[in-house]
Order: sequence, then C-alpha cells, then structure tokens
Amino acid sequence: MEFEQSEIVQHTDQFAIETIHLSKIFGKENQIRAVDNLNLQVRKGEVFGFVGPNGAGKTTTMKMLIGLLEPSEGSGKVAGFDIVREVINIRETTGVLPEPAGFYDNLTARQNLRFYAKLYNMDSKIREQRIVSLLETVGLARAIDQKTGGFSTGMRKRFGLAQALINEPLVLFLDEPTSGIDPLGAQMMRDLIKDLNRSKGVTVFLSSHSMEEVEEICDRIAIIARGKLLAVGSVEDLRDIVRAKEGVRYLLEVQDIPLSEAAEAIKNVEGVQALEIQGVTLYVNTKMKLRTEIAKAIKTAGGTVSMFEEEEMNLQKLFLKIIEGT
Repeated sequence: MEFEQSEIVQHTDQFAIETIHLSKIFGKENQIRAVDNLNLQVRKGEVFGFVGPNGAGKTTTMKMLIGLLEPSEGSGKVAGFDIVREVINIRETTGVLPEPAGFYDNLTARQNLRFYAKLYNMDSKIREQRIVSLLETVGLARAIDQKTGGFSTGMRKRFGLAQALINEPLVLFLDEPTSGIDPLGAQMMRDLIKDLNRSKGVTVFLSSHSMEEVEEICDRIAIIARGKLLAVGSVEDLRDIVRAKEGVRYLLEVQDIPLSEAAEAIKNVEGVQALEIQGVTLYVNTKMKLRTEIAKAIKTAGGTVSMFEEEEMNLQKLFLKIIEGT
C-alpha cells in the first residue's frame, strides 16, 4: 500500500514546526537516507503525534528539529526559527523530554531545576517561584529537596517534563514520555500533557510507540517508515485513507426478515463487495461508505435494522495497514 505525502505549497506563520524536503543522509557514500524528503507542518497549539517502527527516522527528525543534527538536504523552522541558522533561538523557545531523560542524580529536584533555569539567565525570584510551581504541576512538590537519583521511573518522567518546561517553551518535544512506567503513572503523564496544551497553548510534538497514547491525546498524527512520510492527519483522516484503499466493513443485525434475505437484498447495492453471516450478525464489505443505501435496501425487503456499525479501526490497526508493504 502506498500513500503519497503532500507537497508544501506555501509558508505561513500558523505553523509551530515546518519542514520542506528535509533529509538526513548517513554513510561514507551517502547510502543511508534516515530521513527522506520530509514535508511536515505542525500547527500552533496542537498536540502532534509522530509514529513509526524502529529505525523509521523519528529520532533523527527530532534531533534535526532541535538543532542536534544538521540536515543533509532541505530546510525547517521551529517556532519561526531556522533549524540550521537559528539553533540558539530554537533552544530558548523549546523544551525537550528525551528518552532517556538525564539529570544530575546527586542533586535535588530543586537544585537540578535551578541549574537548568540559570542557563536561560532567569531572574532569581522568578526562577525559584517557577521551580516550586512546576514541581507542583507535575505532582512532585513533596520531593523538591530529594535527590533525583532516588526517583522512580515515573517520578523521573514527570521531573523530566518539569525540566523541559523551565523556560516556558512555545514548543515541547516529547520522546516516549510514558515508556517504562505503570498504567496509572502513564495516564497521569497524558493528563499533564493535555492540560499543558489546553491551559498554556503549548505546541506538543510527541514521538511514542504507544498507539493508544497517541490516539488519546494527539490532534493529528504523522506516520513515518524508512524515513518517508506515509500519511498525516487526524485518526478519522487516517481511516479515510485506509477506506479509500481497502473499503469499509459494516456489522448489521436485522429484525423481521431472515439474515439470508437481508443479505440477498444488500448484495444488489452497487459497491457491495462481500457478505458474510456469522451467528446473528451480517458483515458487509463495501468499496465506500454505503450506510444509507444498505439501510434502504433492508427496509425495502421488509426488514428493520436493529444494529448498524462500521467496523472502526483504532490507530494501531490503521498504523499497521498504512506501513504494510513499505
């Protein structure tokens, strides 16, 4: 299955992140295209998911966006700043939670945040207030004077988020923010990310292997494999992409007439590809959305539809279908 990535036709200031034909090539003979001609636009104020299999180019892309790697080809901007010429500006206006997050384990939470705050030449009074406020925000107020070396994995993730927010960034980059933590801790992190986005308007660029997490908190999602952007959009947009390639599958239950009669009526609807009866459920595969047409056919045959659902694919299924064959 192939999906064409769209070309960027114009540059506007509505994007927090924008790349144009961005590429990164490794190897002495430039034989490895880790990121290949990436055109990406992340709107200001959205939570944007960036997913792909291992080795897809996610980390390489993120490193280019935050100025840790220089592109081989193409260009990009983050918060309006060029990712090659204005790296210092990007670091001043972004926050990053890497995987794994690194702290000075022999320092307390307060001392760690104080150290990072000083890198931004922050006023001492504002700095100390922000340290307390951030640790309250991430649920670590009681651990403010504990050494971070004794923090659990979940605490370290939340503390890493506080560290990434010390400079009040416009754009927040999160790499696997919930990996290695228990379900309760993971949900706490997700709620924190959603609240930050809603209350502060922070643009979030989230890379994760957890499809459930990405589906829950992201407004739009990009799927990348072998360095190429395969698809981008909301979960419903991605469903439309798969529907256009594979069609739609409906589940029906019918009253007043036998399922066999309902199936006979439906098979004559243009666009119906396959029918299958399993117990009391009729499964219908179609080339396109035909909900109205199918319901009309059953009514004409004397039946009443008691249950009519589209077999809805979650992000995990969509992801697998979109990357298959790449």
